[in-house]
Amino acid sequence: MKCKFLLMLLSSAVALQAALIKDVRFSCSAKDCQMVFQFASDKNLPTFFQKYDNASKKLTIGFSESDFALGVGNYDIDGSSPFVRSMRVFKEQYRGMNFLKIEMPVGANVTGDKNAIALEKSNFLLKFAGKNGKSWTLSKLYAANKKAAEKAAREEEKRLAAERKAAEKQAALDRKAAEAERKAAEKAAREEEKRMAAELKALKKRAQAEAVAPQNEAAPVASALLPGLKEMTVLIGSGMEQFRLVADTRIGIDMVSNVNGAFVINVAVGGPAKSPVFKVNTGALVKSVFWDANGLNIQLAVGAKPVILVQDGALILQTSENAVRRDGFVFWSARPNGIYVRDWMKSPDAVPEFSEFVKTYEKDSKKVVASSQTFHLRPVLRELIVVADETEFYAAPNEKSQVMQRVVFGDRLVNMDLIGLYRKVQIGNKIGYVNRRAVSFSDELSAVQMERLKKVDQERGEKLTQGMKPGGSALDELYEDRVTYSSFGRRDPFVEIKGLVEEGINIDQVELVGIIWESEEPVAILVDSKNSGVSYTIKEGDKIMNGKVLKITQTDVLFLIQEFGVSRRYSMKF
Repeated sequence: MKCKFLLMLLSSAVALQAALIKDVRFSCSAKDCQMVFQFASDKNLPTFFQKYDNASKKLTIGFSESDFALGVGNYDIDGSSPFVRSMRVFKEQYRGMNFLKIEMPVGANVTGDKNAIALEKSNFLLKFAGKNGKSWTLSKLYAANKKAAEKAAREEEKRLAAERKAAEKQAALDRKAAEAERKAAEKAAREEEKRMAAELKALKKRAQAEAVAPQNEAAPVASALLPGLKEMTVLIGSGMEQFRLVADTRIGIDMVSNVNGAFVINVAVGGPAKSPVFKVNTGALVKSVFWDANGLNIQLAVGAKPVILVQDGALILQTSENAVRRDGFVFWSARPNGIYVRDWMKSPDAVPEFSEFVKTYEKDSKKVVASSQTFHLRPVLRELIVVADETEFYAAPNEKSQVMQRVVFGDRLVNMDLIGLYRKVQIGNKIGYVNRRAVSFSDELSAVQMERLKKVDQERGEKLTQGMKPGGSALDELYEDRVTYSSFGRRDPFVEIKGLVEEGINIDQVELVGIIWESEEPVAILVDSKNSGVSYTIKEGDKIMNGKVLKITQTDVLFLIQEFGVSRRYSMKF
């Protein structure tokens, strides 16, 4: 019960500290125009920053630990305005703090983030150069747009109801038509059944007559195996076609003739003096088989020159096959009790067009930003080492994208960015992506990995580059990362505090709220646990009470504490 009460008390304290923006107004005077952000109170005003993206013509402003009375979302204002055209309000973690961000596509009168700011009691003013802008109040625009949207929704509902009614009417007509078609189909099926029965009766009668009458000439046979034969089989697949024949009498290779000018192979085995012609309707090697006075004849396709062999008394003809360009095979077999056909062919896989493939790439654009109040963080390129035995180097942060090459354990990469499960890296003059689990920074390697890396480097004749700075990237000059902020009276954490005790900061009385990683030297920001208005900045090697700062990583700070002659390590995360 006590824990629940403490949690409720902490939640209430956080809610009380959050600033609330009640409304936003825009107006112009004879000199300039300004946006007014109306805060609910002039106490606990937040930290503010503004940032302008020249490529997208968007101005983004942010307030720390703030809420918006109208809620997050998109707000339309004036698509042709030379000032603010719309607003997208959302919340985002930034530099270890919760920020309320407002992204605004702007017109020609807003060209940067050097816009003057002012504070009048609880109203925060953002001023723009230019005049003659159209005045507006966001709450009124929101109410008018909501009313129009509700009206449009009612009209859309009426339209959908009319369409639904028409669809139901059409469905009833379709059911009626389907019922008529079903009855017609049933009638046609009954008539077809009568016709098939009559044909079957005629076929039986003709078969009885043919069994009694002598056969004066050969006739095609398509559904029964010739007398004197046990099996004929055709197998097609993997670029090969094979014909196999088994007779009642074992076949020897000396009984089989070569292919003659008429593309016929004769097998000198005993059998009927004459027989119908058995047409083989599968494959492109054998066309038909028939008996005559000289034995069994196999008629080949024109131009066919198969390999001829005999195995266990069976004749086998085999040749290459290029007509079927698919995975799988076709099996056809004729036996005394029937003909069997099986088709295990797969459809060819669709290959994407190159024009569709390149649509997934987006051209990089240079980001140019500027501000009047900034501190500059210059990106430092760090070296990554491949720790997987082997991994892919993709063209995009997606395992389905093009694999440009493969990298192996010990390869060095230049780290550029982290995008989800992938790291953007540079290899030579190539830029791509690798799985973040397959690489590590040199200071994150385990003892086993370090020993293995040393052996790999010795085998390659290379030196271990731990602690060395990686080579420059071709993209170094394309990015400029700046942040604009206003403290509204709070102490600047980057200004040294006067009057600190000589022993240093007591880490038991501070909390880690942020780490500035992309700088020449990593810096951590600490805040006093009892007084959030007091903050400190530390870097590696700085002294603290009873110790020093040992290591700063992207997620935590490691301290070395020495008390009563005993050394210990303490890690602080955020």
